[in-house]
Amino acid sequence: MDVPFLTRSYLETLSSPDLIALADDYDIDIPSDLNRRFIIGELLEAAEELKRNRKNDMIIAAGDTKSDSGEKLPDSYNETQITVVLRNPVWAFVYWDIRETDLHMLKSEKIQSSLMLKVLFFDEAESVKPADSFDIQISFTDREQYILLPAGRNYVRIDLVYPSKDQMLQILASSRKIELPHGCEALLSARPGKVIAMPPVMKLSGMEDLLRIHYSQHRQSFS
Repeated sequence: MDVPFLTRSYLETLSSPDLIALADDYDIDIPSDLNRRFIIGELLEAAEELKRNRKNDMIIAAGDTKSDSGEKLPDSYNETQITVVLRNPVWAFVYWDIRETDLHMLKSEKIQSSLMLKVLFFDEAESVKPADSFDIQISFTDREQYILLPAGRNYVRIDLVYPSKDQMLQILASSRKIELPHGCEALLSARPGKVIAMPPVMKLSGMEDLLRIHYSQHRQSFS
């Protein structure tokens, strides 16, 4: 399973139910009364192990980094840009590149580890002012990041930013706005013990049984 790698600064922005749900993605059994600090520690340990495995796989496959013409693909295309791809309705994969002139500028301003991804949410595609946002600190050498998207958002844009000398955030690159898929409104507000008015077709799909099983196995996510 392709599970995203995580950082402590990003995990600390998540709510406790989101941390527990994320631990489930990593196949980590989390007791309902476990302190969130320990959950973050378990997730970081699992992510580090996956990262080591990924590096080993990359070493083995290093001889395959060539195009169809047999030429080795470049590590960078010398362009400052950022791209967002939805892995599924709740996970976004973000990757970026920074041109040499921008890297030189960042180094000259002694910005070595304060780059950030600014995740902005918008109500409409034409909206200029974001309805909400949060920041993820990244290292100077990072080039990709998985991001867990909260439910109920309409559009997302991600900026690659850095703090200037006066501590104002400056944008290096911005992704395009992406419309986020929405699920059934009734299911978004589903909670244990709450009666949901389901259409007959949804009942035939077995959704009621699926929710019941989900509640019984992951009830701590709904507390």
